[in-house]
Amino acid sequence: MRRYPRQDHRSTTKPLVIAISVLLVMAALAIPIKQRCGAPGRTCATAVDANGDVHYYYEVEPLGIFLIENMIGSDIPLFYTSGEEIVKVR
Repeated sequence: MRRYPRQDHRSTTKPLVIAISVLLVMAALAIPIKQRCGAPGRTCATAVDANGDVHYYYEVEPLGIFLIENMIGSDIPLFYTSGEEIVKVR
């Protein structure tokens, strides 16, 4: 009868921990963030309309894209959704 060596418990756990860690980081970078004007440092407000409202363009984008845009200071046109936010001036 042949006996196979027992696998060390750590040798099977380490790849699982690494895989779960990678998935958690990827999930965190996919968290949606609302970014007004599409990129950091941009201005996109319209003039006050007849109702006393100002309109802003916004994008809902992944946290990872938001962080990259902050580092490079430019817009990356990758987002979940976009739209127009209406803000009452007074």
